[in-house]
Amino acid sequence: MLTIETGAAAQAVLQGAQHVLFVEGTKDGLDVTVLGELVSPKLRVQPLGSSFSVRSAATALHVFHPEYWFVIDRDDWDEGVVEASWAHFPDPAYDNLLIWRRKEVESYFLEPDWLARSAYWKPTAAASELREWIAAQASASVWFAAANRVLVSRRNLVKRSPGPLLSEGQAHGRNASEVEELLVAAPLLQGLRDTVSSGVTEVEVRSAYHKECALLTGGVFPLQFGSGTWRELMPAKAMFRGIVNQWMRVPDQSRPGNARLTGRAAERAVAVDLLKNHHEYAPADLLKLRALLEAVT
Repeated sequence: MLTIETGAAAQAVLQGAQHVLFVEGTKDGLDVTVLGELVSPKLRVQPLGSSFSVRSAATALHVFHPEYWFVIDRDDWDEGVVEASWAHFPDPAYDNLLIWRRKEVESYFLEPDWLARSAYWKPTAAASELREWIAAQASASVWFAAANRVLVSRRNLVKRSPGPLLSEGQAHGRNASEVEELLVAAPLLQGLRDTVSSGVTEVEVRSAYHKECALLTGGVFPLQFGSGTWRELMPAKAMFRGIVNQWMRVPDQSRPGNARLTGRAAERAVAVDLLKNHHEYAPADLLKLRALLEAVT
C-alpha cells in the first residue's frame, strides 16, 4: 500500500522515499486518495495545498530533484499547455508537472457506468438515471460556468485579481442571455478596463461568452452526454458530492446499526472502491498516469 504523508517539513521530504508525487489539496482531500490508489508503492504522495503552490514547487525543485513529480488540476489552462504536459511527463527538463485533462480530479468520476459498479451503489438505482441526473444538474449551471470561464480568462490578462467572479446565486434560474448581461456588467471587467485595452470590450466579452457556451454544450441544450466538453471543463466537486450523497450508501464500520459515512469520508471511500476493485473501467487518463509513473519507478 502506498504511504501517504502530509504536512511534512521540507527536510523530512528530502530524507524520505526517493520518488515523491506532490498534489493539490490536503491530507483528507480526494487528490491524495485517488493518486494513492493509482501509483506504485515506490511513491509517496505529498499534498501541497493550492495549485499555485504545486506549480511553484515544480518550477523551483525539478532541476535539483528530478525524482519529484507534480500533478495539478486543469482549472483554466488551455488545451496546448495541458497536452504539452502529457507529452513530456515525467521529464525534469519540462518541470515534471502534469496537468489533468479534466478540470479537477472529481471530474473523472462523472461516469455513471463506472459509478454503478461500486459496492456502495444504491441497488434500486440505474446508471441511466444517474446519467440524466448529472446532465440536468450541469444544465442548470452551464451558463454560469461559461461566464466565469470568460471572467477568469480576462482576469489572467494581468497578474492580479481585480474583482470577483459571478456567484452561483446571481446566475440561478437565469437563461443564457440573462447571464450574458450579468457578465458584461461584471465589476471585474470594469476594473480591468482601467488596466488593459484589448480583450475586455463589450463586443469581445460577448464573443468570448458565446464561444464558451458552444464549447461546453457542443450546441446541444439541455446538455447531453457525448456533446460538448461540459463534463471535462465545468466544476465537478459539488456534483461528485451530490452523487455520493444521493446515489451511494457508504456504511460507517466504526459505528453500530445503519450509520453511514458522509462528506469527504464517503467520497474517498467510493473513489477507493472504484479504483481498487473496478479500475479497468476508469477513465483513460487515470490509467495512463499510473502507467507513466510505473514505467519509471
